[in-house]
Amino acid sequence: MGELRITVEHDVRIDAVGARVHVTLRAQSSMAATAAAKKVAEVRALVESLAAAGVPDEAIDVTGIQIATGSGKILTSQEVRISLEIAAAPEHLPEVLGILSARQGLTVDLLEWTYDEFEASIPATADAMRMARRKADVVADAAGLRVTGIRSASDTWSMPSTRVELASFASDTRTRFGAAPLDMGLTMSSSTTLSVRLTVDFEVAANDAR
Repeated sequence: MGELRITVEHDVRIDAVGARVHVTLRAQSSMAATAAAKKVAEVRALVESLAAAGVPDEAIDVTGIQIATGSGKILTSQEVRISLEIAAAPEHLPEVLGILSARQGLTVDLLEWTYDEFEASIPATADAMRMARRKADVVADAAGLRVTGIRSASDTWSMPSTRVELASFASDTRTRFGAAPLDMGLTMSSSTTLSVRLTVDFEVAANDAR
């Protein structure tokens, strides 16, 4: 009894199950504490608008807050920056982006598509195993052997980056779209390539039929 190692690489396209929109709200004021209070109120209003679009508040994360207060000879100034991540389903994304593009002092920095790569890898790995078995049967037969079992198997999977830079999004779209949904006439979604690599060590024996 011997061993035959077969490695198969299999690529499949998978669809995004959601998106995370990274945004930054900025404000500056010559009155101490005014900028921070204003932006906190705007975040509250934004959360309410997003809730009306089907995005619950638990889907919104505050990922960073920066407050800088400076004192001059005449005025005390304050600058504030609040970073948010908003999770949205693809069907809600046009309305969410429309709401964000209408906000003064808000920049959409990044759009990150989310995928369920684990679930997608299961049928992809099963397909790779069938490919590996077919190849093993042919290679073994060419060597006068036959596959009798599997000694071991291991798989890995990988995907390219799912992040899309949108640094200029807010300034480019605010005047054109306002608060209306960004309706492109198609479903706003994305797909990517899931690459599966499967290595199988098959047990082989002499082909008695020969």
